[in-house]
Amino acid sequence: MLDFRIATFLTLCETRSYTQTAKMLNITQPSVTQHIKHLQKKYHCVLFHYESKTLHLTQEGEYLQAHAKAMTRMSAKIISDLQRMGEADEALRLGFPGEIGEIVMTRIVTELMQTGSVRKIDFVIENTSELLKMLENSELDVVLTDARFLDKHFQNASMGEVTFAAYAAPELAAEYDQCALEMLFENALLLQNPGTSAREILECCLAEREAFPESFADKMTAGSDICLQELAMAQMGILFAYASSVREAVTENRLQQIAVSDFSEQRSLVFQYRENNREKQKFPTFFEEFKQAWNRML
Repeated sequence: MLDFRIATFLTLCETRSYTQTAKMLNITQPSVTQHIKHLQKKYHCVLFHYESKTLHLTQEGEYLQAHAKAMTRMSAKIISDLQRMGEADEALRLGFPGEIGEIVMTRIVTELMQTGSVRKIDFVIENTSELLKMLENSELDVVLTDARFLDKHFQNASMGEVTFAAYAAPELAAEYDQCALEMLFENALLLQNPGTSAREILECCLAEREAFPESFADKMTAGSDICLQELAMAQMGILFAYASSVREAVTENRLQQIAVSDFSEQRSLVFQYRENNREKQKFPTFFEEFKQAWNRML
């Protein structure tokens, strides 16, 4: 829907190289030059200038870049909406980070599709930062996140609260009943990879108590919450996690919450969505059904 030369302009904004832009777009370098000249003629301004042999955006170029990005996102949204409007049974697109609990979330989604008002739900499991980018680009309708990651650009609705606590194999947990946090430092800490929301939350919770991941005797990292739970079950260390994530393991007595006297966290979870989502009138009912299913599961 947008002038194809806008894509050339935005790519050049990122690469600051006519040669690299041509390679990325699989066109010739003279074509890149022609596209930029066309836009400059169309908008009656200079978009780029060289300074010490380095390509820079002019003030007008920076203005066009910001609005071109917004136009590109809107164009993608319009195309997506039109395509979805043609579907007989349009799906609600839900995103959530895996650390909230893949098993619990999958069961909730299954129950809602069987008995709720929304009969088709496509869901994406990804890092919170990536989910919010997808929401901004209209690739998702709703994202469930920790309230720490509320984005002012989106509307939000409360989902509820969930415990964020320390867990270990029952044999290890029994050694630390009603202990202080510092007593756990003699163990290894089982951590999500850097950049994940669960890791950021844990680091913040520890910092509030003048502690750090380095306070523990050792650290082990993994990109999968299931892997970390397996390590904890094998008495390889202490895992801090949402209760919803370890629900199955706790129910089956493979993991046990450690009663830490100075570490008690109730985390708020929120739904985030775009104000201009054309399906938003369905969201209040969906949110309420989701909360009821969540409370039954936990």
